[in-house]
Amino acid sequence: MMSLQFLAEQNPTLFLVITIMYALFFLVFALGGTRIQVRVWLLQIEDFVRQIERWSEEGRKIAVKAVREFGGGDRDVAGFVEGLLDFVFIEPVERDPVGVLKRLDHLLDVRKGRFRGLIEEVAPRADGERVANLEMVLEAASALRQLFFILRHYYIMSKESGNIALVSQMQVMLPFFSKIASAYREALNAFYDGKPIGDGAGALVASLLVRELGEEGGFRDFEGELVRAEVEYKGREIVVLRAKGPGGRVGKPGDGVLRVLKEKRGKVKRVIMVDAGLKFEGEETGKVVEGVGAAIGGPGVDKYKIEIGVVEGDIAVDAVVIKMSLEEALTPMKREIVRGVKDAKERVKGIIEKFTSEGDAVIVVGVGNCIGIGN
Repeated sequence: MMSLQFLAEQNPTLFLVITIMYALFFLVFALGGTRIQVRVWLLQIEDFVRQIERWSEEGRKIAVKAVREFGGGDRDVAGFVEGLLDFVFIEPVERDPVGVLKRLDHLLDVRKGRFRGLIEEVAPRADGERVANLEMVLEAASALRQLFFILRHYYIMSKESGNIALVSQMQVMLPFFSKIASAYREALNAFYDGKPIGDGAGALVASLLVRELGEEGGFRDFEGELVRAEVEYKGREIVVLRAKGPGGRVGKPGDGVLRVLKEKRGKVKRVIMVDAGLKFEGEETGKVVEGVGAAIGGPGVDKYKIEIGVVEGDIAVDAVVIKMSLEEALTPMKREIVRGVKDAKERVKGIIEKFTSEGDAVIVVGVGNCIGIGN
């Protein structure tokens, strides 16, 4: 290859032209490279936002279809669903933290009552279990819709401002948003069909435990949307709580635990919480881990109630967690999770044997959505 020095000696004009071209290339890259990168990222973000918009519309149609199956009269089902998908929840003020969870609990109850009342009004032919499932369908469709609104909002802001920092943050987060959107999209079909989902692992542990130690169908209605069963294991009195099924419910385990603690008056020596938990990437689905603390997600109201109850009674609280991804928690229960459920049941029995004595009472709480899991 001809060296630049030789070219400069033999053909100064050509050398000058090449030098100018190199300079222009680096100048354009330095001044416009960032803008080019921003445009490429914006195109990727735009494609993703449009995909989420399609999924959101798909979710709306599934919700309309589900409600229409149990509708009656000439009610505008599409308009009704549209209103519920945009239903907003305003959290209580946190500047004065005293009593914030109590206020949050009250507002959640009001929201749930109004939401369910509207569903019963527009779907009069749906029984209690179907209404609970319709509520889950609408919640999943609403989550997809809100995710689309948020992503569209930041996409438009990024496009109008051309701010590379804002655009790059959105582009980096696209894989995470994609996982969340895919999970809710799959959840829609599971809720529509009434299939058990991964999040119901804790409730399934409770059912298997009652079936093994007592008899099938041993649950009875208890507190709100909870069911309760009382069985005996090696001289211990076991009170098992979980949400009522097979509709899509999670109940309020906090209220249930507090009521049992009040009934037993100091006899309860341990509370064992069983719930699904998010795994790290690379971890095995269905892996069971043990720990200490109230294993329950959500806004924190039930967790707070349980912590208050065990602290006042000086009661140990154990956690048994079945690991899974967000997608696996919201989609039909996998075989690996079922294996984890069986392992978790044995872990619960092991905790009871090791850390309690004959005559003690133990509360076992199966946390999770009970859709597709009968009593």
